Amino acid sequence: MAAVRRRALSHLHNFRDLGGYETKDQAMIIWGKLFRSDCPDALEDAEWDTFRALNIRNIMDLRSTYEAKENPVQAPENITYHHCPFLKEDASIEDPEEAARMFLDSLSLDYAVMLQNSLDEMAEILLHLTDFLEEGGVDFFCTAGKDRTGILAAAVLYLCGVSDEEIIADYSVTEIYNAKVIQARIDSLPESMKAEIPPEKMNLATASKAETMEALLDWMHTNHFSHIMKERGFGEEQADRLRASLLRR
Repeated sequence: MAAVRRRALSHLHNFRDLGGYETKDQAMIIWGKLFRSDCPDALEDAEWDTFRALNIRNIMDLRSTYEAKENPVQAPENITYHHCPFLKEDASIEDPEEAARMFLDSLSLDYAVMLQNSLDEMAEILLHLTDFLEEGGVDFFCTAGKDRTGILAAAVLYLCGVSDEEIIADYSVTEIYNAKVIQARIDSLPESMKAEIPPEKMNLATASKAETMEALLDWMHTNHFSHIMKERGFGEEQADRLRASLLRR
């Protein structure tokens, strides 16, 4: 299939190819290998055919166990589903209202704090992603395809040597593509909960502002993200394999 940044499907609004970004040493992320999206739980057969045509062999669900249970993804034959929760989980969460509140809170969290609290999970996800990329295309997603997905996309592009400006640009466009998805999710919350939400928090929930990603990247640079991942098992050998699957000169 032709190299296209965004593929708008009827039930997937923020499905994007991470190919085409140039690195600082003039390599390029290849097209048709790594994708990010909102949750594909409502895809129909014809939409899954697009995944097959793109040679997507594995999909990675970054959502919590509760989210994955409440809105399961039924991947078709030849596409393997993997649940890889990004955030540390409270296994006791079973109440729908509590889960909804956690979802809303997650939309306005500081990304550096989210990453710091999930460094072991990030290293494990990167290890899985590296393995899956050697089998074919990969799509990773969370509920809205904004926060957890945005952090993982930033981590991968950072490790590949893509500039901060490109990483920020990739993140910022989410607000345009995914506004309806996030708003629909907020609209589904209990009225009593929505009445409690301050306007500034609502704005954060629906936005993907450049300064949000800038702050995450500043933390990654200052704290030597690559070294932190190495300490947790995603070392130079694994990073080289990741880059070998994604970069071409």
